[in-house]
Amino acid sequence: MSRARSLALALAMAVALLPLGALHAAAAAGSAPSSCNYYVSPAGSDSAPGTVTAPWRTLEHARDYIRTNNLNQHMTSDLTVCLRGGRYTRTQTFSLTDADSGSDGHKVIWAAYPGEAPIVDGGKAVTGWTQVPGQPYWVADVPTTAGYASYFRQLYVGGVRAQLATGKGIAGTSFFRDTSVPNPGNPDNPGRVYDGIVFPASAIRDYSNVTDLRLVHQGAGFKADYFPVTRITSDGANARVYLQQPWFQSRLDAGSGLAFNDTFYVQNAFQELDSPGEWYLDQATHRLYYYPRAGERMATAHASVPVVETLVDVRGTSGTSKAHDIEVTGITFEHGNWMWPGSTFFGGSQAEAMYGDPDRHVYTTNVPGQIKLTNTDQISFIGNTVRYSANGGLQLLNGADHTTVTGNLFYNTTAAGIIAGRWEDLAVTADQRTEYAKIDDNVVYDTGDDFWQATGISLMNTYAVTVTHNLVFNTAYAGIHQRMADETGLYAGADGIGRTTFSYNEVYNAGTKKSFGMRDSGSIYSFGAWPGSSVDHNYVHGVTTGRAYMSDNQSYQTRWDYNVADGGLFFAASPVRSPLSVYASHNYTTTATGSNYTYFIFDVDGAPHVSSDTAWPAEAQGIISGAGLEPAYARLLRHVPVSNLADYATARDASGWINAQPAKLWDGVVETGEEGGTANTASIEYDFPADYRALTFRLSQDGNGTYQATAWKVQRWNSSLNQWADIMPYQTLAGPGQVVYRPANNLATTKIRLYVENANAGGLVGVQEFSVTGQYRSAKSS
Repeated sequence: MSRARSLALALAMAVALLPLGALHAAAAAGSAPSSCNYYVSPAGSDSAPGTVTAPWRTLEHARDYIRTNNLNQHMTSDLTVCLRGGRYTRTQTFSLTDADSGSDGHKVIWAAYPGEAPIVDGGKAVTGWTQVPGQPYWVADVPTTAGYASYFRQLYVGGVRAQLATGKGIAGTSFFRDTSVPNPGNPDNPGRVYDGIVFPASAIRDYSNVTDLRLVHQGAGFKADYFPVTRITSDGANARVYLQQPWFQSRLDAGSGLAFNDTFYVQNAFQELDSPGEWYLDQATHRLYYYPRAGERMATAHASVPVVETLVDVRGTSGTSKAHDIEVTGITFEHGNWMWPGSTFFGGSQAEAMYGDPDRHVYTTNVPGQIKLTNTDQISFIGNTVRYSANGGLQLLNGADHTTVTGNLFYNTTAAGIIAGRWEDLAVTADQRTEYAKIDDNVVYDTGDDFWQATGISLMNTYAVTVTHNLVFNTAYAGIHQRMADETGLYAGADGIGRTTFSYNEVYNAGTKKSFGMRDSGSIYSFGAWPGSSVDHNYVHGVTTGRAYMSDNQSYQTRWDYNVADGGLFFAASPVRSPLSVYASHNYTTTATGSNYTYFIFDVDGAPHVSSDTAWPAEAQGIISGAGLEPAYARLLRHVPVSNLADYATARDASGWINAQPAKLWDGVVETGEEGGTANTASIEYDFPADYRALTFRLSQDGNGTYQATAWKVQRWNSSLNQWADIMPYQTLAGPGQVVYRPANNLATTKIRLYVENANAGGLVGVQEFSVTGQYRSAKSS
């Protein structure tokens, strides 16, 4: 299960606070249209004249009217289509081509009407919920005949991504081969031919609708797999779980990070629908089951599932005939779908590159985005929001040139908020390269809830892309990532890969899925030969994977200067190009030097300067204060929701628990007998990467026999007094269930201590779940 369960309530609170059109128009520093030429409204009519008092209804009608009347030919000023506030429910992709381009240096602009919040919605509301008799969960019909998609992996209730019903982690005992199943295996390795994994029968429940199941796995520190289950058999002691072929065999043949005794999770299982916030889709009957969270009333709760796979597609005819001079500003895009996982294995991947061909045991494709640019030039995406996506956000594909991505919010996406380039485009011609993008002053967060490889901003085989002044946090894997598709080749100059600039970004809590084993990355990460690239003036904190900055295989002709790492290493991995050409200077860290520095050339002032984060030198302080959003975009922070601090806290000084670091207390999964103690008292400290305020504490426990808690309290670190102080004194716990405590005043802290005790005779401490939500306060200003 996901660790993000506690984030759900926080996100729900934040959704209601988003006056998106007005916010983004202002944040885009003058991008709001001064006048509107035509108007569209969900309440309009396509037979109307398209005026402010009689707007059109559909985006397609506005597009076709401009085309038919040649209004975008020989332009003397920008042409603006204004979207009035409201929900534009989509049943198909909105497409723009080179026929919809601006001309003579002017743009065709699709913009929010000033002060209003239009939402382009690719989902469909789920209604008609009824409670299953005698059960805590509810059910609704979602038939394709009523417009629902034949498959979806996401359910949103009250603006919160619900958790697909998932079992506890289980380990296999062996692979198995069933000779009745056709499986040619790998000719290069004929002895390794398998059809699935053997588990102890006690670990596999009597699952109904077996083909609904997915078996989720993480391996090698950077790969995750989502296998469709085809059959389960049992002999009483052992259960054989058959996995989809030829994908399972292909994944084995790749030979990287798939062992039978790894940890696996059964997902989309009706029998695992046992916790609030979980859901299950019966694909045979198209019935959707949901276990409501505390306080949710299904008669009034707004529930939605994704339908349309790509919300917007901007596509020129070719690399020499591009769609150009188009701007999109102030619009929210949500509930886009992704059909690939419906019937096919996906994964085996690193970041957004994944296996796409079972006959090739390497990355061959990418997780796509909801807004796609192909063969485009001078496209601007300014002050928008992309959220609740079943895959990625904005994707710059083949031939996307000179794209401006400024002042946007990307959050709660399955894959990266911004994806530039594709893994498979290593050797494309110059007119097909993704190049000269400007990605600045965006906020990207909460990626990868159901795709553990997700980054925040991801580049693949691009040229001359600048990524500056972004705030990126709470990403499943790396925060800012670039990867070249050839590990051994040295592509310089003419090849057109490289010259990336990662500057003045703030990245924290990159690697939220470390608890599931995703650890082999860096908060800012570069893989392969990217000649002419620079990583400078960035501030990384809240490091979960141990590596703040990582220059990986074959990194070449790059500079890493003037960066600060509050926690985490500067890490250069082998193999590297010889002679070495990864240079670094003027870097600062709280982590001591190590052998990982071997592959850097420190050519000015030596290895990174080690300092306390409470006593940064002046130069480091300047880097911290200059990183992240520029002042004109700082207001975007007001619309970043409260977060589950568990996702990026460092646990330490644990005492009295069965596990030395009881991470289960923070995993977001409320399960029976979650975490117990060895005595009748226990405590643990959690350190945060920055100050947080508006704190709320939640503690859950069950009626699990000996293991109980009869009282609890929380302390905070008072930095001004340099001592611990009670936020709340000991509070009595009456029995099973969840309790919530909100301090009366708006205290801020960088770390807390939880204390629990069991006053019953012979009793031991037991807690199901402990979580904290709070409002982020940027460390550079705290």
